[in-house]
Amino acid sequence: MLDTVLTIIGGLIMLTVLVVAHEFGHFYVGKRCGIDIEEFSVGFGPKILQRIRGGVKYSLRALPLGGYVQFFGEDAEVDNNPRAFNNAKPLKRFLTYLAGPFMNLLFAFVVTVVVLLAFGEYAPTAYNVTDGGAAYQAGIRNGDRLAEVNGHKLDFSMEFDADYFFYDENGEILSGVDVTVERDGELIETHINYTADEEGKVQPEMGYNYERRYFGVFEAIGLAFKWLYLIVMQMLDFLKNLIFMGQGASDVAGPVGTISIIGQAIRSGWEVVLRIAALLSVNLFVMNLLPFPALDGGRIVLLGIEKLRGKPIPRDKEAVINLAGMAVLFGLMIVLTYQDVSRLITGG
Repeated sequence: MLDTVLTIIGGLIMLTVLVVAHEFGHFYVGKRCGIDIEEFSVGFGPKILQRIRGGVKYSLRALPLGGYVQFFGEDAEVDNNPRAFNNAKPLKRFLTYLAGPFMNLLFAFVVTVVVLLAFGEYAPTAYNVTDGGAAYQAGIRNGDRLAEVNGHKLDFSMEFDADYFFYDENGEILSGVDVTVERDGELIETHINYTADEEGKVQPEMGYNYERRYFGVFEAIGLAFKWLYLIVMQMLDFLKNLIFMGQGASDVAGPVGTISIIGQAIRSGWEVVLRIAALLSVNLFVMNLLPFPALDGGRIVLLGIEKLRGKPIPRDKEAVINLAGMAVLFGLMIVLTYQDVSRLITGG
């Protein structure tokens, strides 16, 4: 029971940190753009603590479910006040909307750099190389890091696929493969020539496992950019398959599933917690930029329409559009929560 409670608390704290980071992006850029802010809140519900500084209410509220920024003039018409959100120039509102997702991306970048510096990354490594076999004759030895296989550069474990040894990009079986390995800090380029076994199958006559690889500061920074790119592309590919082909719907986690994932990470140690935090932060970056009403991406689309029209969209119509989007998102959240609970009950 205590373990479950701690899991829930830990999950809520992580989600709150990620959402507050997102809202801080809106807050900081909006303030820099000269837009007045009424309140910056951590959590929702009844106030526990509140301080007023520079005309802004900084609040801590009872329910640790994220946070929000309340801009002056965001939900109502305010005439002739340039510091009201809806009276700000389109570029300033665009930057303010964009700042939330960008802050999630920045948060993920910083956490990833920390992870790479503190814990390194698991790298595919040559293992069980057969003496006299094809890989051995090519100069590969046990413990060599596989830096590149068949043109595929391998900096992260998720980039490796054993099929790179056997098939080209067209799915044709290879008779040999170009491999670059790293040994004692030196990159060695070689080529494995395959010989078919009695069944006509080709084998490199080596296996692989994963060993930790550690990085310096500049290398970690460069690889953090690459990791962000890989994760964003994976998420976009997943969304494409989900939206247009209906694939992967059962893999989508709602709030309960997300908290469960965070709880498992907490039990696994700081490395996993930080990796999950970075992954969820990138998820928030991508999801919030989707062109759907109520999300930052949807608000940016409405801003673009306003720019094309040459005049603002009536605030009551914009409110209805965002309210409809919010209702759909809320309904989706209910469905995902039901799916999460069903998984927990059935163990699926």
